[in-house]
Amino acid sequence: MKPLVLRAGVIYGRGVKLTEAARKLMKWRLLPVWSEPTWVHLLALPDFLRIVEIGCERDHLSGIYNLCDDQPMILQEFLDAIAEHWRYSRPWRLPPFCFSLAAVLCETRATIFRTRAPLTRDIVQMAMTSVVADTARMKKEILATLRYPTLKEGLALL
Repeated sequence: MKPLVLRAGVIYGRGVKLTEAARKLMKWRLLPVWSEPTWVHLLALPDFLRIVEIGCERDHLSGIYNLCDDQPMILQEFLDAIAEHWRYSRPWRLPPFCFSLAAVLCETRATIFRTRAPLTRDIVQMAMTSVVADTARMKKEILATLRYPTLKEGLALL
């Protein structure tokens, strides 16, 4: 048995919790995003599932594969694009300190009431970190052509 690690970018599509949560929050104009640009590398759900299927079927694969589409983009642009697609208003922009403050308040409340914190400073820090990956190995050894190579094609999934 050989180890196989599939490191996926931000997966989007119908039924994906992150996508569905964004839709609900946008519907009620409750989705803010920080104002500073953050790079993300997306992957459509059907492409992700196809890659996982191939990974399970091929015996010769091993190691770490970055799974992403062909076009990294700014998180704020991604949210604006899906808002436009759904005919909702763009998420409002807030300064980054607002998200850190919200995390501190959630952690404090959780400590006082001995519950879980839905938002933490670690989560905020990770979310604000840009992530873009080299997908050359994925393209060479697993799947050369994605069905949804960019968000433009992938919007049909939403």
